[in-house]
Amino acid sequence: MNVTKSEGSALHLSDSLRIQPVMDASGAICEMALVGDSLKRLSNDHTHGVSAVALREAGRVFQASGCLAPLTMDHQLDVHTDIGLPEQLCQDLRIAAVGVDLLPATSPEHDAATPIYPSAKVIYNVPLSDRLVDGADVFRHYREFKPALRIRLLPSTLDGAPTRLGTIRAVGVRVDIPTGISQAHTLQERFFSLLGQASRKGLRVLAGNIKDIDDFNWLRMQPDVLFQGEVLSIALSLEYIREWLTGAGSGWRTFQLGE
Repeated sequence: MNVTKSEGSALHLSDSLRIQPVMDASGAICEMALVGDSLKRLSNDHTHGVSAVALREAGRVFQASGCLAPLTMDHQLDVHTDIGLPEQLCQDLRIAAVGVDLLPATSPEHDAATPIYPSAKVIYNVPLSDRLVDGADVFRHYREFKPALRIRLLPSTLDGAPTRLGTIRAVGVRVDIPTGISQAHTLQERFFSLLGQASRKGLRVLAGNIKDIDDFNWLRMQPDVLFQGEVLSIALSLEYIREWLTGAGSGWRTFQLGE
């Protein structure tokens, strides 16, 4: 059996893929982030295949549980490509068509493709580009926060007919929070400035990589911000998520911090 490096890495993905909750200021879970060593340590030549498998693995777990939680994942989209960005994203993640669901390519063994996941319920964190949001390059001035754009790949129509590869819509900005922001007035002013820029563009901010509880307590006072980090929840295995969702049923979103 001939297995490529990316395919071989994907075979072990379920062992390393983790899910980390994304929460609002009250502690209610709003999204589930796909994280894991396999998504970080591979070179860019191989991450696309692993990311495609990761999305399918997570999608299967959540769909089987009956809880279609919004998913979010990092993706190194080539924003300088000569082709359209929806097409590039579809190529990277092996998506054949974008409708209500993300659809994979069919194979000779199957007449119809099993949906990957509902298209509106996946958010991709991708590099900044004015091709995605007019004026997105303004966020490059906030390098200490390592900003990325948050986008959805959604169905679209042209002349009244659906297009195969859909369209991209920006919905937010993801930033990494420098440790100690709760005590650093300069960083706080910079964060307020970034929030203002995001608000003017209609983008919600996800504050990620939060490592200090004092930082979270300061951040949660800011309006309409989402939060992610080990200080809030460790990254959980797919097996744990499967058991948790099966037990939680439709009440998974009501989980609160400290319970």
